[in-house]
Order: sequence, then C-alpha cells, then structure tokens
Amino acid sequence: MISLFSATNPLLTWSPSSSPTRIRYSQTHRRCCTSRTTNALSFPIPFSLTCSRLTLKPNAHTTTTLQVQGSSSDSNKVEQEEEYKVLTAVKSQYNDILIVDTPKTRMLLLDSTHNVHSLLYKDGQKWTRSYWDEFASLPAIIPQGPVAIFGLGGGTAAHLMLDVWPSLQLEGWEIDEILINKARDYFGLLDLEKQTQAGGILHVVVGDALCSLEDNGRKYAGEEDNDLSILV
Repeated sequence: MISLFSATNPLLTWSPSSSPTRIRYSQTHRRCCTSRTTNALSFPIPFSLTCSRLTLKPNAHTTTTLQVQGSSSDSNKVEQEEEYKVLTAVKSQYNDILIVDTPKTRMLLLDSTHNVHSLLYKDGQKWTRSYWDEFASLPAIIPQGPVAIFGLGGGTAAHLMLDVWPSLQLEGWEIDEILINKARDYFGLLDLEKQTQAGGILHVVVGDALCSLEDNGRKYAGEEDNDLSILV
C-alpha cells in the first residue's frame, strides 16, 4: 500500500509488494488513480506514472513509465521510461510537503488533495500548459503597480510572470515558512528574489495575507487609489 498524505493515514506510508503499483492518469477527471490504493494523485498536466517500485524516501529512485495522453485513443499514448526521485518529504504546521523529481520536471505536492501546486521544467521552459500560464496575461490588463500573489507555493506563477514581464514588482505571500525554504532549495525562488536587469523582483512575505493586508498599508495594482489585483 502507498499513502500520500491521506487524512486517515500517516505521511508517506509504504508497504512493499511483489507486484507493481500502477498509477494511471485520467485526462477527463484530471486525477491519478492507483490500482492498489484508494488515494488519488492529481496532476495539472496530462501524464501518468506506472511505478514498478515506489520508495517514498528522500533521495530514493524509482523507475517509472511516463504515459503522455494526447487523446482518449490508446494508439496515441506515448510511453517512455523515466527516473522518479523523491527529493524531500516533510510535514509543517500548515502542509504535508512532497517534492518529486523526474529528468524533465520537478513538482511540489501538498496535502490530502495530492494536487501539484508548483511545477518546474529543468530545460528552463517557463510555460506550463496549465492554469499558471493565465497569470502571465494579467499585467497587460491591470493598472501599473505591484502585484501580490496569495499562496506563493514553489513560485511557478512568479517564475513565469517575471520571465514575461521582467520589470514587474511581485509580492509573494505564503503562510508556510518551511514551504518557502523548500522552494528556495528546490524551485529557484532565490533567483526571483534578485532584481532583474529591468528592475523586476519578487519580494517574499511569510504570513497570513488575509489577516495582514489591512494593517500593513500595502497597496497593489487595482486597489482603489492603487486598484487591487491579487492572484490566488
């Protein structure tokens, strides 16, 4: 049995089995379903992992089959072997944090929903083919001014926005300091905290934005005098 952040099971439980564990991705329902457990793993991009042996310990390697689904037809599915590595698995006050690696991508998984909250392509590509890409259009349609991101996570949206708009002033709010530290270690967040040649930068704020905004006097693009535009 494999358990990823189950509400009823401890973090990252693993019971060895002689038979392979298969993880299949359904593009229609956008979730990964395993044949050996009722837990689900959701991905924002269409692929599935077929794991012959999954060891959920930091620095452990697993050989997996990456199945890219272009359509519902089996003839259009492309499979290739990839190494799947767990980089870190920790529990903070706010999140169960799992960061996993393949040769092409790095993913941040959080909590019992098993959603991929952040995605990083190792070839430097910023576009994700998922909902993060929509954030890059916002600076073109909102008034000028700093933009706040509520729930920074691993900084996928911030990476993309500063790549497209290198002069943008971003303020990334994240309540989980441990998550921020992991994002600095594994998702290049430190690079975003350095000013670009065009003057853009990400300022990271650790705290509860919904409780702090009224007290800190900050103004963002779109908020009355400054007009408010916040990404969540």
